Amino acid sequence: MTENKLVATDVSAEGQTVELHQSGFFSLSYSEEDETLIVRWRGEVSSEELRNGYVLVMDHVRQLRVRKWQLDLQNRDTIRGEDQRWIFEHVFQEALRVLNCDIFVAVVLPVFLLDGLVSELSGDELMHDGNFLIMQHFMYREEAQRWLNEMHQPKPSNLSPSGY
Repeated sequence: MTENKLVATDVSAEGQTVELHQSGFFSLSYSEEDETLIVRWRGEVSSEELRNGYVLVMDHVRQLRVRKWQLDLQNRDTIRGEDQRWIFEHVFQEALRVLNCDIFVAVVLPVFLLDGLVSELSGDELMHDGNFLIMQHFMYREEAQRWLNEMHQPKPSNLSPSGY
């Protein structure tokens, strides 16, 4: 059994990445500057570990209201199809309901694993009440973060209602 450790719960430090959770197979951090939740999986992950990890992800999604996620799967072994469906049908759907806005997910993994990730999707799993979970594949974390930063730009708050 791998020891799980909650590393930090305070994310008030300006402009830094705060480690939220660390275990042998899973780490979760938040980049305040980029407003991004960073989820990294490593090695072989059981169904129970996977589901418990995504429960933690959703806890932080609720707390931080974060709509940009970076899922780093490049060092994770493949998971069962049933677990993959659970992520799409339950985790992503719950995130769309909780946030009630579009969510941007950058998935970092080798190209040869991409088909296995999305092959069984109907597309319905990625939308709820007019909001979409927009997912893009990347080979490197840096390019994933650049895309996330381009996808969700904060709206200017100093404009009048007419836009001038």
